Amino acid sequence: MELKVLYDDRSLAEDIVTGWGFACMAGDDTLFNTGENAPLLLDNMSRMGADPAALASVVVSHADVKSAGALLGMLDETPSARVYLHSKFPQPFIANVRRKVGDRLVMVDEFTELSDGIYATGPYPTREQALVIRRPAGLVVLTGCAQPSAADILGNIREHLDEPIDLVVGGLHLFGRMEDDVLDVIKSFRRLGVKRVGLCYCTGEEAQRMFRDEYRDDFIEAGAGLTLQV
Repeated sequence: MELKVLYDDRSLAEDIVTGWGFACMAGDDTLFNTGENAPLLLDNMSRMGADPAALASVVVSHADVKSAGALLGMLDETPSARVYLHSKFPQPFIANVRRKVGDRLVMVDEFTELSDGIYATGPYPTREQALVIRRPAGLVVLTGCAQPSAADILGNIREHLDEPIDLVVGGLHLFGRMEDDVLDVIKSFRRLGVKRVGLCYCTGEEAQRMFRDEYRDDFIEAGAGLTLQV
């Protein structure tokens, strides 16, 4: 399976445009988060060979505009995809999505298998959900902002799937945090057995540097345009 980072505030390819937010394809038919600008997302999808019409699932972590802002604008291009939200989204947002997709809207409030080997965590024990993919090397976890605690999200995943975590890709909302706070997150990743990380979006440059120093060859430089085999 390929992961394709479609949306981030930095680009790894000249023809891929940057934007504030995060979106990542898992395989050919699952999209996690949308970033904030639908035309930008759709253009990057086209440039990276991702077809919005082929999407079967769109999973959104939380209602922050940088994670979900492009959702309504791109749904006209996804005629058959199910959209997975949860009850911590604002009711007006849920209503707007329901008007667009009808019964293709699915509310996920607990750890749920969406398709073979792909799971949405639901918002427990935090206020946002992550996407989890079972792969031969271990679990792959896609995060939006991982608020308020990446460790809580990953710990909850391990309670449901007692398997090693091979890779975490996405944002950790560590921008501007104190060094000791970042060190605590790094220690929690090690304690939970996270083998590799590919951090972007709201993680912050200093936190990325600290993770890079810790993980060395297991730190993946992530950004829009990244294609990664998992």
